Amino acid sequence: MMICLLVCLISQATFAQIGTWQTHFNYLNAKDIAIVEGKIYCVTENGFFYFDTTENQAIRLSKIDGFTETKIAKIKYNSATKTLIIAYQSGNIDLLTVNLKGEPLKITNISLLKESSSIQGNKQANHIEVKDKIAYLAFDFGLVVLDVEKQDIRETYQNLGNNGSAINIYKTVFTPDSIYLSTSQGIRGAKFASNINLQFFGNWRTLINRNFSISSFQNGLILASDTGELFTYQNGKYGNYTYLSVKIENVENINSKEYFIETSNSVNVLNADNFKVTKIVDNKIIHPKATQADTQGKFWIADYTNGLLSNINGAYKTFSPVSTDTLYQTRKDSIVIDLDRNRWSRLGDYGGILVESPKKQRQFIYTGVGSGNLPSNTVKTLALDRDGQMWVGTDKGVVVFDSPNAVFGGKNFDAYTPVFERRRLLGNETITSIAVDGGNRKWMGTKNGIFLFNPDGTELVSNFTEKNAPLPTNEISYITAEPKTGEVYIRTTKGMVSYRGTATEGSLTQDENVVKVFPNPVRPDFEGQIGIEGLVENAFVKITDVAGNLVYETRANGGTAVWNGRTLAGGRVETGIYLIFSGNVKGEETLVSRLAVVK
Repeated sequence: MMICLLVCLISQATFAQIGTWQTHFNYLNAKDIAIVEGKIYCVTENGFFYFDTTENQAIRLSKIDGFTETKIAKIKYNSATKTLIIAYQSGNIDLLTVNLKGEPLKITNISLLKESSSIQGNKQANHIEVKDKIAYLAFDFGLVVLDVEKQDIRETYQNLGNNGSAINIYKTVFTPDSIYLSTSQGIRGAKFASNINLQFFGNWRTLINRNFSISSFQNGLILASDTGELFTYQNGKYGNYTYLSVKIENVENINSKEYFIETSNSVNVLNADNFKVTKIVDNKIIHPKATQADTQGKFWIADYTNGLLSNINGAYKTFSPVSTDTLYQTRKDSIVIDLDRNRWSRLGDYGGILVESPKKQRQFIYTGVGSGNLPSNTVKTLALDRDGQMWVGTDKGVVVFDSPNAVFGGKNFDAYTPVFERRRLLGNETITSIAVDGGNRKWMGTKNGIFLFNPDGTELVSNFTEKNAPLPTNEISYITAEPKTGEVYIRTTKGMVSYRGTATEGSLTQDENVVKVFPNPVRPDFEGQIGIEGLVENAFVKITDVAGNLVYETRANGGTAVWNGRTLAGGRVETGIYLIFSGNVKGEETLVSRLAVVK
């Protein structure tokens, strides 16, 4: 039993599960945080994670975990309902219910604002405030009242300006009996009571015509100007005053006597008793965007340069996950060398292709019969496949040069156009990238997602978009396939993800010691694909029970075959030991591995 468990752990740790996705976002450009039952949730430009102070580890979150989108504008925790409110830049809202430890439990999506045609323009939340079980989301178009407990938008306040004019709302704060808004027409306030209709502009009055960042202060406000002024405002009168020589970006409450004062490059603490400001001095604080204090009085800062910062252990340090979004930034599809050492260079928009031989011969390839027959002179990507063919992606589809060296043969060297479903292959798409995996399949990136085709482009294997995959956007910039590992890295205009594909390079030998099966053993709760890796190129694979009865058979993609744990008839296999045989092109069959299935 101990040996079996060890094998399982090694298998799961070493091999990523077939068909799974990972995100590779930037976790350093932090811009908002929320303290959730001791967990520190942090938003970056395209990433999302929480730091577990007990386990001392950062846990990445993404669409893979069920979140609706990638680009988050603001987050806010409502402790009364144990719910984290997540407002996306599109207007979409996710409500994340957490357990007593602050760990994610359930995600509920509210898409009303995003889908509303009556609300035009920017739908990105500027600020979220909570009071009891209600959240108030400030937008450029108005104030949205969200019942967090009922998970429903209760009201939308618009045109709250003078004489019912439209105003941008930047922030909301409450005092015991009033609600205040920082707006494009200054500070506006209203009595907060059940008999006051806050949707009516006439119940709001302008306190100050200038625009200030605000925070609540006893029965009044603390105001911060973009010229560095700080003062209190109570009962229509200005009180304590101090001045910073820089623009103040935000004011946030720490406790009844202290406030965070954020500038573009510093975090300061205001003492409300003596109205003195003390700067937090640390060279890691470069571009702070949000700051909060935990129950222990430790500070957490979302810094746009250095990520999630805190002094929880003394000096400030970064608690963000390692950012891997810098992988594969350099494209390798602008200049490609074919099997005859000819150099193929794409020449940018409208420029076509230049091919140069080792003997300094040159050939330009353009549209038109006899000139290469490209569908367009705007060539976006080049890829050499495992058969030596050159695949060319343009803004009007794909063509293939099946004998690249023929461009110097003095005869017709025109490319041919693969046909899929009786049409030119992706003829209406801009092909931004083509990558060839270990099974010689073609991963084609477009502005409308990813198309995975079989080796000759006649069969669509998979189509990945935002709707069925954790892509942050359908606009694909670049794809890199790692033939040996099967990992496919996909860079989009909004960040990078990767997919553990079903194809790798084939092994040179039919060797039991080379083949890896994962997971092994297969546990009762496993629902994914079982990977069989290290096979010879395009091997025939048969799986039998110990009595020799055929259970399943398939063909490898390069050096990897997959099995869904079911029989040829479609039923789940029983508990037991299964034998995996691999056959090469010569018909030689070898037992390459054993697999345990546990129910």
